[in-house]
Amino acid sequence: MTSEAAAPEIPERYRDILTLMKEGRKGVAETRCRELLAGAPEDADGMALLASIIVERGAIEEAEQLLRQALKLAPNQSTTWVNLGRLLQQGGRWGEAVTHYEHAANLFPNHPQIAATLGQIYQRANRFADAEAQYRRAIEHAPRAPFYVQLGMVLLRQERVDESISAFEKAISINPKLAAAYGNLGNAEQKRGNMEAAAAAYERACALNPKDTLSYVSYGMARMKLGHAREAAEIFERALATHGPERRAAAWLPFARAQEFGEMPAGYRAELGRLLTRVTLETPEGYASMKDFNAALAGALDEDPTVTWEPAGKATRKGGQTGLLLDNPREPFIAFEKVLRRAIDAHFDSIKVQPKHPYLGQVPKTYHLDLWGTLLAEGGHQHSHIHAGGWMSGVYYVALPPTLGQGDAGQDGWIEFGHPPPEFEAAFEPHTITLEPREGDAIFFPSYLFHRTLPFSGDVRRISLAFDVKPTSWR
Repeated sequence: MTSEAAAPEIPERYRDILTLMKEGRKGVAETRCRELLAGAPEDADGMALLASIIVERGAIEEAEQLLRQALKLAPNQSTTWVNLGRLLQQGGRWGEAVTHYEHAANLFPNHPQIAATLGQIYQRANRFADAEAQYRRAIEHAPRAPFYVQLGMVLLRQERVDESISAFEKAISINPKLAAAYGNLGNAEQKRGNMEAAAAAYERACALNPKDTLSYVSYGMARMKLGHAREAAEIFERALATHGPERRAAAWLPFARAQEFGEMPAGYRAELGRLLTRVTLETPEGYASMKDFNAALAGALDEDPTVTWEPAGKATRKGGQTGLLLDNPREPFIAFEKVLRRAIDAHFDSIKVQPKHPYLGQVPKTYHLDLWGTLLAEGGHQHSHIHAGGWMSGVYYVALPPTLGQGDAGQDGWIEFGHPPPEFEAAFEPHTITLEPREGDAIFFPSYLFHRTLPFSGDVRRISLAFDVKPTSWR
């Protein structure tokens, strides 16, 4: 809950406080609100208003207490439910946020914003069918263009391309100036293989919103796939210079240059090598050894109810993938997060900042962690991909098959960096680095590096934990 928090419906006695807030006199507004609450300590409206004031100066804990008390006193105030939910989201407390919004959706079944927000949370957790149901519920009560965009996005994640295009076109018919509708329409047209239409949609999105970095980079990708490698490279370079370390621009720039000149840029493999870090994690407290700890991790992943075989929209093939394990923290993943964070923080301490570098140009101070498990069966692998939502990503090896490292190249089941994704028709020979997984080790790398796992044989599974670091502040 920040300045984007929904404004509570305020009685007349609080109008002067709202005026003070609009004038930027937030300290005076807070003092006045506390004075009024002192005379009416069970005023739920006043509590909600005070929470909306103090959260902007970082008083998160008190704001949460105020909102929870306000809901006890006035549980039918939808705005208070929304503001508490946003606070949970911003704190990365996703498991609590799901429960909170599910309760709110039951209390307010006709509230479109609550339904849409619950859809977003489901979508984040890869619960695409549940998300779709919530977006349709929101549209039923308020057929707004942004809700159709959200519906189209979740339909696209379910590979229902034609339906997603219809949703984006409906959004455009409602609001022809909504850049997000054109950007997502470009994604759908690209998925359908219509690069000309995709490029046109991205170009329109950029014209409507010149700050739409996602569409600008997507426009560059479409132009590259249409054979305009030099133009694409220039777009990626401008995106990095103008908008900072955009993940996809950093990922595709070297491939665009290689497409233009017929070979990878000099020094690319060396650059890969210096950006990869192998770390051996410490044994967590409460476990006798890493062997015991890894056994506990493997058992918990085996029993995890969110495991999905070859989940839609993901890189995993011939294997299962869990949902986000820290949304509802439990052992042994709580212990894993602690030792992983110590290793990550030590790695950040070792980074020598290099201005304007897409990875080394800045170092996170605080961050959220997304964590999920991957369980690959025989022949299992992940095709080449990046983690566009992360800043730094990594993988930890829980259990590995004895057939690891077999095959003609002696690299079955290893992880490879630097290879383009399978749908990209490269006019050059990729420069790659392949690393051997080791139980108990983690490998850290910039989220924009393309990486894949190589298939392996045998009936023993390859089990790992993957993670994304998502900065919330910088050093």
